[in-house]
Amino acid sequence: MSNQDQQVIKSMIIVTVVIAVLGIGAFFIAQNVSTVNATAAQKSERAQAALKDRIKKVGSVKVAGAASTSAPKEARSAKVVLQSCVGCHVSGALGAPKIGSKGDWESRAAGGIDALVASSVKGKGNMPPRGGGDFSAVELKSAIQSMLTDSGL
Repeated sequence: MSNQDQQVIKSMIIVTVVIAVLGIGAFFIAQNVSTVNATAAQKSERAQAALKDRIKKVGSVKVAGAASTSAPKEARSAKVVLQSCVGCHVSGALGAPKIGSKGDWESRAAGGIDALVASSVKGKGNMPPRGGGDFSAVELKSAIQSMLTDSGL
């Protein structure tokens, strides 16, 4: 064999080795990419779940006079509504009439139960509308009647 033939064979071997090394490298890169994609998909699912948790609905707004899209709910008892009222009406905080104090309630009750309900729906003084809850007028009326009864009226 001539020197020129040996150089061609040597070049062919080098090219073959380079192609083999590139093929093996491509194989390992492909394996790694598929693993990374699976991990990215799992991370994406967790990210979607975390996003949904962060933007979940935590409350609602009701506009007076707007049609309701939900079924009417059953009225809560006076006892349930009073759980929101007692924070101020037991201690008399911020000028609230105290439950059990006939003197605190007499002047307010003189206007009638409907006037008391109307002022509790709108809010009065430091008391927010509907006592700060989502109570209906019927629920508020039962709670007010209970407070009046407990105050001796």
